Amino acid sequence: MLVSEEWLVRWPMSKQYVQRREVSDHCAIVLKSVDKDWGPKPFRTIDAWLSEKGFWEMVKDKWLSYPMKGNALVNIKEKLKSLKGDLKIWNRDVFGNIHTQKKAILQEIEELDCKDCVDDLRDTDRLKRSELVSRLLETDKKL
Repeated sequence: MLVSEEWLVRWPMSKQYVQRREVSDHCAIVLKSVDKDWGPKPFRTIDAWLSEKGFWEMVKDKWLSYPMKGNALVNIKEKLKSLKGDLKIWNRDVFGNIHTQKKAILQEIEELDCKDCVDDLRDTDRLKRSELVSRLLETDKKL
């Protein structure tokens, strides 16, 4: 990556990150300014949760189990905070962490690619890599 001196003066706290290669033999490079504090991470969901059996019942049961006291806005904030924690646990224990699954698939693909660089892959390894790429695409659809 090439940048000018003026660019470095304007963004002195920038760093470059090399992303994992997924299917291609190229790696994306991301350039970020790291001096920004964006505050707490927002509440997010994974779209695939919404179609998972039992998800909506779990959310409703959890929401109703949180105590109500005092100011309504404070109650909503506290309920969302509690729900966020419960969703993290549910994601890990019931749904399975998609990001962890994706990371494992990418690791296996990378190992096969390294093996292919040293020696030609056997047909079984080529088939396994093809299946891993298909699983990767399915995992990406859930994100």
